[in-house]
Amino acid sequence: MRLKELRKRRGMTQSELAKSLGVTNQTILNWENGIHEPNITQLIQLSDIFNVSVDFLIGRNKTASEVDELCFQLEKISYSDLIEFIKEQLKEMKNK
Repeated sequence: MRLKELRKRRGMTQSELAKSLGVTNQTILNWENGIHEPNITQLIQLSDIFNVSVDFLIGRNKTASEVDELCFQLEKISYSDLIEFIKEQLKEMKNK
């Protein structure tokens, strides 16, 4: 499972993830170390938290979809920076 990679990309601690899922820190540690696996309900919750498919979470897809990757990148951009970027792009389009 790609849980640890996704959690770190999001900048979340095991404690934060555990709290959002209503499980213990040890549960997250066990999932990340392959000792136990989340049930289907928990997989769906994880896919919602990280904006990826369950298939990606469990390793059926080797890479995140372009949409998944775009979501990861957009989450790193502040709202004000995104608005400024859009304004600049609109200006460029208007000047063409």
